[in-house]
Amino acid sequence: MTDASDLIALYWRCRTQDRAAFAELFQQYHRRVFTSALYITHRADAAEEIAQLVFIELFSAFRRFDPERPFLPWLYRIVHDVSMDYLRRDRRGAHLPLPTTEWRLDALLGADPDPGPAERAERAELQEMIWRALERLPAQHRVVLVLRHYSQLTEAEMAEALRCRPGTVKSRLHRAHRALAEELGECRPAAAPAWVGDAVTGRLRVALAER
Repeated sequence: MTDASDLIALYWRCRTQDRAAFAELFQQYHRRVFTSALYITHRADAAEEIAQLVFIELFSAFRRFDPERPFLPWLYRIVHDVSMDYLRRDRRGAHLPLPTTEWRLDALLGADPDPGPAERAERAELQEMIWRALERLPAQHRVVLVLRHYSQLTEAEMAEALRCRPGTVKSRLHRAHRALAEELGECRPAAAPAWVGDAVTGRLRVALAER
């Protein structure tokens, strides 16, 4: 991960349309952008196209970025805008299989350094259950869950990314958590972590920490 001083230096190089600097920025943030778009759209082809559009927008928008402000909320604002615009233009509901190993929801479940065969099977079942539950949610719910639990923005940063008040973010998160809890329902494997049980009672605390 780029630290603050490196990011500022990279910002100034990108601001002058330095293509080498922009390639470095792409390497740093492409995975975040792609995965966020994947969770929002539930379509790998859409996520890749959105990622390309986001970086095209970034390249032209750097002159408008204030380096005194946090970079990630600004980046995720662009991801959000491009993703939602894509979904408005493309209404296809193509069914997306569970992501391949590189993009699976392992981070959602917590690391297990040495799972046995039974544990691996239970985790795979739980991953499938969570992925399908997310798939059934409206895009606006997936957006706030992604920003909070995958991108790990604070509510204040989410408000900046979504151009709304922190109180509005809190309400949207509450509704999204409740909707995900309802989709998960009572069915969960025995090895499910505690938060999955919490989801059923409306106290979901997802741990989508970036790997």
